[in-house]
Amino acid sequence: MNDPDFPKSDMTPQQFLNSAGIFEGILLAVAFVGGWLTGINPTAQLRWSNPDFLLGLLATLPMLAVLAVCMLSTIPALLQMRQLLKEMLGPVLLQCRLHDLLLLSLLAGICEEVFFRGFLFPWIASGNHFLGIMLSSLLFGLAHALTPGYAVFAAFLGLYLTGLLAADATPNLLIPIVAHTLYDLIAFAALLFDLRRR
Repeated sequence: MNDPDFPKSDMTPQQFLNSAGIFEGILLAVAFVGGWLTGINPTAQLRWSNPDFLLGLLATLPMLAVLAVCMLSTIPALLQMRQLLKEMLGPVLLQCRLHDLLLLSLLAGICEEVFFRGFLFPWIASGNHFLGIMLSSLLFGLAHALTPGYAVFAAFLGLYLTGLLAADATPNLLIPIVAHTLYDLIAFAALLFDLRRR
């Protein structure tokens, strides 16, 4: 659906999804190739568990609270970040359907978590646990550097998602996958709502 207040995107939803799929696919491939080279199985801590699925849903709530503060805030830096995101993503998101956003959220939730929390974190943490937490979170932020402010925001989200594994006596990658996927889906929906409302 197009919005007359936004210029038409140079990229179609299909091109946008293809680009996202390629990026996420590369992350997944690097996780498995890197895991093969280092002896780290990136899905070793991934298993289905109803309680952990529910924990993943609950773990989304603090992230959504931060998102709500950012969406409602009138702090100039946050207003500028929101405006830049709208300009960069708005035209193509307005053309996406709900199932497009669900697919995009699933791709990000699964591929990014397998790479950042399944491979990168345990690989770095095998040498230094604290460094593993910090460096994997920082790199997660840099991978989302649509704007400098958003990179910082994403780094803190990455720190939280890594903490869901690092602080668990029986870590399960399912928890951050569910939290990440649901957060992304709601964040896309909130951005679309904001775009259409304005």
